[in-house]
Amino acid sequence: MGILDLRKLPKVELHRHLDGSVRAGTIWEIAQENGLETGFDSKEELERNAVISAPMKDLGSVLARFATQQAVLCSFGAVSRVTFENVEDAWRDGVTLVELRFAPSYIADGKNLSNDEIIAGVLDGMRRAMAAWPIEVGLIGILPRRFPLEKNKQATRDLIRWRMSGEPGAERICGFDLADGEADCDPEGFVPLVEEARNAGMGITIHSGENTDAAHVARTLALYRPSRIGHGIRSWGDAEVMRRLIDEDVLLEVSPTSNWITSAVASLSVHPLPGLLRAGVPVCVNSDDPNLFGIDLVHEYEVCAREFGFREDEFRAMNRAAARHSFLPEETKRRIAEGL
Repeated sequence: MGILDLRKLPKVELHRHLDGSVRAGTIWEIAQENGLETGFDSKEELERNAVISAPMKDLGSVLARFATQQAVLCSFGAVSRVTFENVEDAWRDGVTLVELRFAPSYIADGKNLSNDEIIAGVLDGMRRAMAAWPIEVGLIGILPRRFPLEKNKQATRDLIRWRMSGEPGAERICGFDLADGEADCDPEGFVPLVEEARNAGMGITIHSGENTDAAHVARTLALYRPSRIGHGIRSWGDAEVMRRLIDEDVLLEVSPTSNWITSAVASLSVHPLPGLLRAGVPVCVNSDDPNLFGIDLVHEYEVCAREFGFREDEFRAMNRAAARHSFLPEETKRRIAEGL
């Protein structure tokens, strides 16, 4: 990489879960303020144990570790703070445009907290962060596939209502996603919700092909017609699916360390990202849940340089592809792309 400073390299990040990336110190402080049990006796003990730094059995095992992070998203103020800190962390990584994902029904689960309070908190944290740092922020609402359909219908309605509300910053609720449970859930039931979001002007990105096979990616492309796919790494090796991704210009949002920790890949050295990129599939690099994994986006770029031999021109090409596939307005995307 020569003298290239990976931290200063301008970046676009499209796949970062704000409800899965809470700083350990923030977890401790919010828990103390609200009388929440963390399972640890001190902030230092929590910080030593809150990070997943080695592969777990499977994706489900990793998702189970989100419980503490979910618990502290317990109020408007907590949600706003965590949103602000996610944007701040992204900016420190050299990110000029970030799209943050959050699932209102997941955050609200088990709490006396409404979707409206959650969405308002996310918008508040986003606005404060954009006032503090020179960064563009988009928001993507997620439906957890395993949640009851009625909860997901309500979350969809609430996200669309806020997007159309005229509230400051609400137009930045620009994307819609389905996550977890791809192998276990009936995909047909989500089609009307995806179409409602699309008709409201939201871009579509779907978690697919992370711990499932290329046939699931093909099904995702056919059913939901997304512009982007979260992960999608199991497309590698299926010539027909890869050709569709190229021909339909569908970007894969790839997170190498996350894929290793969830055992979606056996090791970083065999990750399919370099093969996908060099085959012409649109891809970009993301951190997914950085505080949970004890990484940042710069770490992911370092992985790509070390393990895959990515050059500066390849990093810049991926960031241009990410900017082009962002769900923010065209004028914003063009301005960000010029800075890349």
